[in-house]
This record gives sequence, structure tokens and C-alpha cells, in this order.
Amino acid sequence: MKILVGALVILSAGLAHADSAAPAGVLEVVVDGQIEQISALNLAYRVELSGDLAQVTLRQEFANPYTKPVNARYLFPLNRKAAVYAMRMEVGDEVIEAQIQEKQQAAATFEKAKAQGKAAALLTQHRPNMFTQKVANLMPGQPLSVELAYSQEVLKVDGAYELVIPMVVGPRYVPKMQAHHLDTPPAYAPVGGLHVPPPGERVTLHIELETPLAIDMITSPTHQMNIRHVSSTQAEVSLAAGHVRDDRDFVFRYSFAPSEPEAGVLSHFELGEGGYFSLLIEPPAVDHIDVEAIPREMVFVLDCSGSMAGLPMQASKAFMRLALRQLRPDDSFRIIRFSDRASEFTLRPQQANSDNVAAGIRYVEHLFGGGGTEMSAGIRQALQTPVQPGHIRNVVFLTDGYIGNEYEILKLIKTMLGDSRLFAFGVGSGVNRFLLAEMARQGRGFLRVLDASADKQDVSAQVADLAARLRSPVLTNIRIDWGELDVHGITPERVPDLYAGDSIRISGRFRDRQSGVVEIQGRTPAGNLVLPLVLGLENTDQRPAIRRLWARGRVAELMHSFTTPDALRDDGMDDEQLRASVTDLGLAYALATRWTSFVAVSRKRYNDRPEGAMDTEVALPRVAGVSAKAYASAVTGYAAPEPAVWISLLALAGLAIMLRRRQAG
Repeated sequence: MKILVGALVILSAGLAHADSAAPAGVLEVVVDGQIEQISALNLAYRVELSGDLAQVTLRQEFANPYTKPVNARYLFPLNRKAAVYAMRMEVGDEVIEAQIQEKQQAAATFEKAKAQGKAAALLTQHRPNMFTQKVANLMPGQPLSVELAYSQEVLKVDGAYELVIPMVVGPRYVPKMQAHHLDTPPAYAPVGGLHVPPPGERVTLHIELETPLAIDMITSPTHQMNIRHVSSTQAEVSLAAGHVRDDRDFVFRYSFAPSEPEAGVLSHFELGEGGYFSLLIEPPAVDHIDVEAIPREMVFVLDCSGSMAGLPMQASKAFMRLALRQLRPDDSFRIIRFSDRASEFTLRPQQANSDNVAAGIRYVEHLFGGGGTEMSAGIRQALQTPVQPGHIRNVVFLTDGYIGNEYEILKLIKTMLGDSRLFAFGVGSGVNRFLLAEMARQGRGFLRVLDASADKQDVSAQVADLAARLRSPVLTNIRIDWGELDVHGITPERVPDLYAGDSIRISGRFRDRQSGVVEIQGRTPAGNLVLPLVLGLENTDQRPAIRRLWARGRVAELMHSFTTPDALRDDGMDDEQLRASVTDLGLAYALATRWTSFVAVSRKRYNDRPEGAMDTEVALPRVAGVSAKAYASAVTGYAAPEPAVWISLLALAGLAIMLRRRQAG
């Protein structure tokens, strides 16, 4: 039996609870005329950090508070670089290792098990950072857990290694003209609109950190932590509160490496298959070098949609005040705001003198958040005019990235970017890092995140830091001369530019154990750079994660092509060929991808009447600091529900109140 959940959730999120007697933070649904609570969930993250490689286990524990069997669905995020390689289901006395299958086959396997009354779990990827977990035949009093395992690289960001564990999915706006043909799941924007505070804190997290050198620093800008130093190179970290709400991303920063530029390699070898390696590159120091001698046309693009109302808009304004004041006199600037449409501060770029900067700040102060997120309008406004002669154009996007048409936006950027650079500044505590990272990658810039929900002092420090980092890269035109080494399958195929304090990993394959000298070549503000490196692949470490991360990198490369207009693709592959290649990699390396899924089925039959099971959704929290305006699109996927939808919502509100009063009487 299906139950109406999406509409009633809007009552909780948008109409401030029609009946104050409802328990705070508990989602309720109408089932056969009775008001029931939604299925419960607990989340436990365990992270093993070895240098700059992370092994993460996420345990999802589902419980059924009903008196009837339940089929539940849960939308959740993972890191956009996560190589999800295993899933295990535990129910009763059974432990079932999931199998990787082609997406449609996995869905059919799940539905068959569901109809047979067996316990089953299905993991489906919708975006590299967004998944759904379905569980079938969750019985009353019979908990079911699903454990996911993934590997990921941890790269340097602003001089320290930064691990991000996404914990919350924000709302998604889908333009009306594109919603009907987007490849999005029914639950994508978002699952039934279930963005209300879940019942209590349900997340635990434990980190075991081991570094090759003495630990210099451990911190989290998002959560309070308990830190126990086991030795100079080992530490254990947990949440100070024990349990927390999953309403913001967890960010963990640590450092151990010396400040000198370096390049290091990790490798893995499989008999009969060959080897895999991962090469870390860090940029040279740029002290006392003028890296910004060329005048810049700074284009600031501000998301002024409903999801940016309140704290995110305040943080964007704080950033703009500081960024405009830090412009050099020979720079020029433009300010573009977009929501349902785009408009601009002035008709042409303004010289960054004191009067124009003051006028730009006054313009920004009067901006507010409201309406949809027509990001394409902002991109066109920023890129369609020619760059001023003698200037380089830097485009700075300030947005939470809460859209559902990411691939269309990425294709538009690739088509229009030209010689401009694009920097993506995410504003919020749970931004769409997949979209923003891809925007920055295509724009040869970088991604940074400004947590608008932090206290005022922390936000001010973040703003100052971000504004100061609008600089040119310190190493460009990077290429690697592999010399006599027999390597192949290099990813990424085009090495991105490097900025101060950041790092890049290059992965690839080799056939035989070997060693040799390779040269990392590039251009710095001081001239050409050649960095020789002895790459030893004859004595390989046994690190299976390197194999998985290579395959995940190849999938990412293919998906980059998928977001490239056909005329601009270098590989000559069409969409079907790309899909087949991604599917083959997912099956060969047991990875969850857009077209491969993990499915687990119990041996036992747990439900004698599977046709009577209820289909429910697991409640999602509202992102910390995000206004209720952002969730007006939860039912329709547009900027706001159509009039007919509002009528239905109000009718359901009345029904819910009436049922509650009957029960109370």
C-alpha cells in the first residue's frame, strides 16, 4: 500500500505544523485513516584515514515502528569522489553480501525479492554524490541494517588535508522546460519532500587517523570533536556530542606534510591483471611573486533564489563587501544576480575605483533571496559578452547549487566558457558539491565552501580567507613525461591547474613491475618548471584502494565526457558508448555507478503477505541555515507548487487535523 507523504510533509515544513500537538521533529503520515510515524533510521560512520587515503564504512540501521511490514526508501548523500565497492545487509541471523548488477537488472532482482516476501536492499546512484537505499519487507520488531564501504582520496585544500563527509541532501529546483526529460529519479527533488527535522540526533562518527609524519593539526570547522592522540602519528576522533543531527556536512581537516612542494606515489599490483598507481602532485611555493600582474575582469554571480534567503544571502553579502574592497585599481568588475531570471548591476564592467566599489556594495546590500534557481540565465549573462581587451576574466559563482539539472548546466559552461576562469564558492552547510566541483573543474578554477550557519566570527574569518584566495594558479599547463615507463589508462587525461595550498592526484595502470624517472612539467609565474621524480613501481604496496580509485577516476572521466556537448568531445564516443563503458567498469570493479547498483536478497522469507506491506519514506532533515522557501518545490520540482497542488495540500492538511482530533476525542 502506498501512503501520501509528500503533501503532508509540506504541511510540516511550509505551514509550521497545523497541529501543535504533534511531537516535534517527527514526521507523520496517514495510513488507512490512522496517523502513523515514519520508519526510523540510525547512521554510524567509521573512517580509517591512512595518510591521504580514506576508507569509510557507513552503517544504516532501519527500524519499523508500525504493526505492519514496511518497504522503506531513504535518499542520502555520499562524497562525490567515493568509490562505493561493497554493501552488506544484516537481518535476523542472516548476513548477506550484496552483488553488483546492471541497474535495471538489480531493480528487477529487488522487486522479485520484495514480491516473494524476502528482505532485500537496493543501492542506486542518481548523481556521484546522491544515492537512494531501498529496503523491502522490513518487519515490525525486526531491525535491518545495511553497511556500505567506500574508498576516497583526501586532497590538500589551502595547505591541509580535507575530508568531507556529506550528511544532508538539500532541495533541488528543476526548470519547468527541462523537468520532463531529465534523467532524475521520482524521489530526486527531494524524496517526497521529506525535509523535516528527524526525531532526535541519529548520527555517530569515529575516525582513526594514521599519518606518515608527526601530526601537526586536527580540526573540524563544522562539528565539536573529542580527540585522543595515540602517538605522534596516530589519533582517534569522535563527535563530542556523541550523536548529532544529519543537517550539515562534516568537514575534517588535518596536516602532517612539510611545506615544501612534493610528489609521492602509491601503488598496487594484482597477479594476472597488472598494477595501479596514484601520483600526488603539490605546487611550488609562490612567495614574493606577483601572480596577478594582468588586469582582471572580475564577474561576481550571486544566486538570489529562495534557498539563499536568510543566512546564505547574508554570508554572500559579507563576502562581496570584502572581495570588492580587495580589488586592485586596474581591475574591473561586474555583479550579476539571478533567480527566476538574471540581471546586472551595470551595463558594462566598472573600474575598481573607490566610488564604483562603494556603488557596487550598495547594490549588493539591497539583494534578497526569492524565486527559482535558473542558473543557466546567470551563466549566459556572465559569459555571453566579450572579455575586455587586455584583461583576464574570472567568474565567481556564489550559490548553494540546489538544482536538479546539473548536466545541462555543465554542458552550457563547457560551450560558453572560452578563456575565462570560473570559481565556485558554495554558500551553506550542505551544498551540492558535485555540481560546484564540476563547475570549478571545467572553469579551471577551484571550489571553496562558506558555511553560512556558523557563528558570526567564524563566518567573518571564512569570508576574509575566501576573498583573499581569488588569485591566479601557481602551476599551469601541467603535463607529465613518463620517460621509459610503460604506463597507460592515465586519469585525469588533462591535468588541472594547481593553486597554492592544493594538490592533485594522477592515477594510472602499468603492466610490469618497473621503475624510472618521470618529469612533471608546468608553467609558474616565475617561468617554466621541471620536477624530476623517481617513480618506483617494482616494489608495490598492497593497497586495493588504489585499484578501486583508478576505476572510479575512469568513471569520472567518462561522466565528464557525458556532460560535454557532442561537438566538443575528444574521445568521439556517443552517449550510449559512454553508458556501456561506465557499466562495464562498474561490473568489472564492483563499483556503484549511475548504471550499476548493489542488491542484496535474504535467503529466508520474512513476510507471508508482501502485498500488504506499506511503502514509506525515511525522513530527511532540513539543511541547517536554509529557509523554508527552498522547500516550496518539494512536490512539483519547480519554484513553487501549482495552484492545484496547493489546493490538494490544504485539503490534506484539513484531513490530518480532523483525524488527529478524532483520535484525541
